[in-house]
Amino acid sequence: MQKNLACFLGIVPCLLFGVACSSGKEKGVASSTTKGTGGTASSDTDGGDAPGAAVDAGPGAGLGPDGRITGECQGMKLTGLKYSPGGNKLPNKCAPFDMTLNNPYAVRCIDAIPAFKTRFPGDEYCILPPPADQGIQVGLHPQGADYWNQMWAGDMSGYDSAAGDWVMPPGSETSQNFLGGADNPDAQSYYRTYFRMRTGSHHNIITLHMKGADEGWKPSGNGEALPGIFDPSAGQLIGILGGQQRPDDGQPASLAKPVEDKGLYLKWPASPAIMFNMHHINVTTGDILREGWVNIWWESDATQVESWFMGLGNDQLSMAVPPGQTVDYHYSWTVGGTSPTRLVRLFGHRHFWTENFSAWIEHQGDPNPQVVYQSFDWSEMPTYRYDSAAKNPTPDATLQKDGAASGIVNLNPGDKLHFNCHIEYTDERASTQSAAPTPESNGTLHFANETFKAEMCIGFGNVTAGALGLPTRDMTPVPDFATK
Repeated sequence: MQKNLACFLGIVPCLLFGVACSSGKEKGVASSTTKGTGGTASSDTDGGDAPGAAVDAGPGAGLGPDGRITGECQGMKLTGLKYSPGGNKLPNKCAPFDMTLNNPYAVRCIDAIPAFKTRFPGDEYCILPPPADQGIQVGLHPQGADYWNQMWAGDMSGYDSAAGDWVMPPGSETSQNFLGGADNPDAQSYYRTYFRMRTGSHHNIITLHMKGADEGWKPSGNGEALPGIFDPSAGQLIGILGGQQRPDDGQPASLAKPVEDKGLYLKWPASPAIMFNMHHINVTTGDILREGWVNIWWESDATQVESWFMGLGNDQLSMAVPPGQTVDYHYSWTVGGTSPTRLVRLFGHRHFWTENFSAWIEHQGDPNPQVVYQSFDWSEMPTYRYDSAAKNPTPDATLQKDGAASGIVNLNPGDKLHFNCHIEYTDERASTQSAAPTPESNGTLHFANETFKAEMCIGFGNVTAGALGLPTRDMTPVPDFATK
């Protein structure tokens, strides 16, 4: 793996910022929650027959004991609905817009298909696809290409018979790639994306490739599956969809498009092969299913391309933290160019031993760092968006409460964007999680895709202009807020 990662680190800028390149020769169980998917947002909505109700109620209002929207709170006819309609009419007129629970761009299957009930946890994350002329859904399912025909018919037999690579027994952990594909004949621009995975999913990194390889689950070799960004077997890389480190994620965090997002878009190629790099861990007492859905909505207002960045320092390939040690993996980018760059969204990737993942901006000439992201809960790593609509929670290190800055966040030339993983490889940290080994029994902590036996520190996000490139290891002192 290290050799392939080293090759990847040399070509990553072209891969992450919209240029096609030739390819070179992990969260515990999450509940049905919207924590960390961009905060709350205010927006213009059509709540159906109860004007104002959606403004005053919480996101769980209008849900029955089974978690489905009750009949009296349905803002549209849900039973029999085949596609997420989009628009501004909410599925649940008794609650405000919520990216996960009440989203016309990602209507939940449990609200539209009465028969949708399986033997696996995470049914609430299934979402109906966009109409074919407005977008596309990509995903992976044991039923294969006939998935939606079976779902719309109320046929759950494919879930009943799911087995093999699709099903994970209690206590298991795996990292593996699945190769699928999309059939859109023309390249498109897109803006809205909503990601979903079932319970037990730790991460999903999605890359787009030229078609050619056989679809399906791919052998993991030594058990460490390489994301398609640096897996030569995936074929030529032609795009990146991004990823998630929680079952529910997406953008934007509001129903209405923030005014400052006018013209923003990302690129989607024609009929790509799609590599899903997935990490699962089953800490439940029953089987879990490896399955996911992603709704991608085409965008006609496309004048400014949005770029991905991925902060992975190559020094992590030789990570070797002795038992009992506390260390900081601190990285930064210095913003170049002559014009401001907007930080659109940010999320981190780490494992159990990182107690505090923080990101901040060191503005040129300002001695006070601007904290833009903090996460203390490794098992539900949040994604936060920075715009005029998203109201992100305020972080609190004392209460171990995740949070982020709110509003538009700009990076000016000469500013530095930092992130840090505060790793505590100690018996005290191990005692907080029954599944964690003691450092002494685990040995030296290395870089790998294992939740409790290894660690990694990566910062992901989007900016509006230019390529941030790769971060550098930063040896300046880490602020106190990043080590608490």
